[in-house]
Amino acid sequence: MRKLVLFALAWFVFVMWGPPLAVGAISKILLGSWKSQNTFQYIIRTWAITLVGVIALAFILRWLDVDVKTLLMGKFGRKEFFLATGVVLLFLSVEIAYFGGSYSPQLLRAFHYHLSRAQGNVPLAMIATLTEYFYYLFEIVAVNALYIGTIKFAGEANGVLAPVVFWGFAHVLNVITGMPPVQTLLLGVYMAMLALLTYSLARKTESLKVPIFTWLVSMVL
Repeated sequence: MRKLVLFALAWFVFVMWGPPLAVGAISKILLGSWKSQNTFQYIIRTWAITLVGVIALAFILRWLDVDVKTLLMGKFGRKEFFLATGVVLLFLSVEIAYFGGSYSPQLLRAFHYHLSRAQGNVPLAMIATLTEYFYYLFEIVAVNALYIGTIKFAGEANGVLAPVVFWGFAHVLNVITGMPPVQTLLLGVYMAMLALLTYSLARKTESLKVPIFTWLVSMVL
């Protein structure tokens, strides 16, 4: 139990939530805002968060004696594709219902957001969008590490619950950045349910490619 607690805290503080909160706090001190004021700041901040997370994750994997390839283990055949796609479509329907007629794919929303902040500079907006999606890739691989590490210390059932609590519902921490409390609570519940279904499928299929596919496709659609 002690190793499980140490692992979960190390992952939470040094890999997933500590880097963005630390970088945000530094930004608040230096620039007066938790959020980036322009595209260049966004790119620098996001890469800083990602690189710190990657380094911390490398140390944790070494401590776990787990190879990076383990975080990508399992097959992704027809069965895995259809199950993962079912989860994607379920949550896509929730988003469409939420946005109504104003819905557009998240990738396009992200690009247009960065394009507006870059004052129409298309190459810069593309770099910012790619930066954002590279972080999403790191994020889900890091959550796979949380799943694997928890299984190692506490069994498969807890392996599913860890991403639900420490990644999914923990999105309520966005309240620190100024997001309205009700909105952060809804986001936490939404992400917790996504984590529950995604890692339940990962357990069922014994494939960690399922969470990667589900998360990245959800972030595109």
